[in-house]
Amino acid sequence: MTPSVRKILLIALSLAVATIYYMLQISKDKTDFNKTSGVIEYLDIEYNDLPNRDKGKYRYLIIDSYPYLFEIYEPNSEPTLKTIDDLKIGDIIDVYFYENNSTHSRGVNKFVGFIDHNGEPYFIKNNFDMKLGFSVLALIALICLLAFFFWKRGHLQW
Repeated sequence: MTPSVRKILLIALSLAVATIYYMLQISKDKTDFNKTSGVIEYLDIEYNDLPNRDKGKYRYLIIDSYPYLFEIYEPNSEPTLKTIDDLKIGDIIDVYFYENNSTHSRGVNKFVGFIDHNGEPYFIKNNFDMKLGFSVLALIALICLLAFFFWKRGHLQW
């Protein structure tokens, strides 16, 4: 089966749409996230058999007003005056998040955007995922350009 420019463009278009959808999901403002306020019942760097990788970089959080465990990758935080590690069990916090099917099936929410305590930010998700999304879109554009280049030279069919 010989690759063709049309097949490459179809795959590239599919990947671009998926990447743009993902970027729209993660680029929400604070007001666009779901919000829950509650008392911290659990906060630690491990929870049962979690994490499976990068021990010490995750924080696991349970609050009384939300049914699932929050898994927070702490290095993804913008610099703030206070961090998640400054929070204590019993503190009342606001957590801004979104969910997907994985959240419900696994019982773990990995999509925390912000954590505030007494109006101060303790966690603000950085924009690494946005940079990654733009990099993927640039790579897709490069692949499309190369496909046209090889088609013009006769190495690919239309």
